[in-house]
Amino acid sequence: MNDFELKSKLKSVRVPERSADYWENFPSQVRMNLRRTEFRPRQIFWPRLAWAGGLAFGCLFLVMTLAPIHFALKNERTIRREMAELPQHLRVFMADEHGLHYLIAEQQ
Repeated sequence: MNDFELKSKLKSVRVPERSADYWENFPSQVRMNLRRTEFRPRQIFWPRLAWAGGLAFGCLFLVMTLAPIHFALKNERTIRREMAELPQHLRVFMADEHGLHYLIAEQQ
């Protein structure tokens, strides 16, 4: 069945006749049926996702902010310990990815 045949069949069907009494009672019937229908709010996924994303972003921000402070304090403790342990004849030392090393040491 193509569109033309469908449209011609739909046009050939008679519309049922309604009495004047039906049309007078129609608005009250609609209102009565609406009262019977319970409207339940849909559970929306987006607010939960927004809160979860905000919490994750906050935790990431906190970690990104506090991690450098932690490592700076850890390195400061290491440097202070090394400075306390350095002999008097050491003048310069260096720090690289492997730790602290003597750069120039005077021999006495």
